[in-house]
Amino acid sequence: MNNSQLAFWDVPVLSREVVESALNTRKVELLPLDSYDKILIATSGGKDSLAGLLYFLNQGVPKEKIELWHQSIDGRPGFATPFADWPVTENYVRVMGEALGIKVRFQWRDGGFLGELMREDRMSLGVGFETDLGIIELPTTQGSISTRRKFPAKAASLRTRWCSSNLKIEVFARALTNFPDFRGSIEQPIKILVFTGERREESAARSKYATTELHRCSTRTRIVHHWRSVIDFSEEDVWGIIEKWRIVPHPAYILGWSRTSCCCCVFSSPDHWAMLREVIPSHFNMWREKEIELEFNVDSKYSLQEMANRGSLRRLNKTALASDWVEKALNGNFTVDDFFTDKWELPAGAFGGNEGGAI
Repeated sequence: MNNSQLAFWDVPVLSREVVESALNTRKVELLPLDSYDKILIATSGGKDSLAGLLYFLNQGVPKEKIELWHQSIDGRPGFATPFADWPVTENYVRVMGEALGIKVRFQWRDGGFLGELMREDRMSLGVGFETDLGIIELPTTQGSISTRRKFPAKAASLRTRWCSSNLKIEVFARALTNFPDFRGSIEQPIKILVFTGERREESAARSKYATTELHRCSTRTRIVHHWRSVIDFSEEDVWGIIEKWRIVPHPAYILGWSRTSCCCCVFSSPDHWAMLREVIPSHFNMWREKEIELEFNVDSKYSLQEMANRGSLRRLNKTALASDWVEKALNGNFTVDDFFTDKWELPAGAFGGNEGGAI
């Protein structure tokens, strides 16, 4: 069966308003964990989604019920132009699944961050995602022709912070809605639990998030609950559970980053841009070139060059810089043998503050 045969059934994602109207509520009480047919862990490869996965495993959830879903920011894995994300992230997620015995699936927006940034007089490109039958490609059939050519706004609103909405949230929702195995009936709906790793202490906006809610992909034949199971975890709790499992975190933490979002996150501080210029100059230069080409800066006051000049390298782990961790971060050279360690150490980026990632 080829990709075109798999893609004939594209189901539109219902808006939150439609779902709430149909089911009369967005507030839900979780079912017993063993009642869900599938638990989807939306993972960035960062510490909070890793802690969430370990929490479910500690609760005794069978591994075959869990899947790691990662939205590849730069586009289809293996075919995309590296631009926004850490080069190691996709491989780190793959290794996480292999080491812990959890199935991993990738989803993406065709063209990725760069394609959407440079969008001109067209709709956003389609969405692709992995299934057991192969890759399903969903063309964009809704929306209007328009021009982007602006970096995402440094704002909580997903209307202007388009990276989160266009490359993660919408991609995840379309994949879930159209996934072949996630079709039930009114008499016997399939039950899915979605986890995301936001925590209240990360920001004022996240402090107001609901712990549980009805997911926008719920229908009468597919019940989807959303649980932020680590929302009340402190950072100490997060590192504590990772230490108990003796897991080596994403290389970004080891290098000195305190949050693992995109390596070129628009919320990066001057220190982070200075660090990026030092560690991954190719990414920094690509972004600065786009600022010049688009005549539009990531920051409203300063260019990336000016931001980096205002920052310092005080957060960088000098020991890690002298080892092979930079190579692992840049080349994706992270293996199962790297994932567990008998000599676990708190990474240099731990407790470094909540700046440098989406709010």
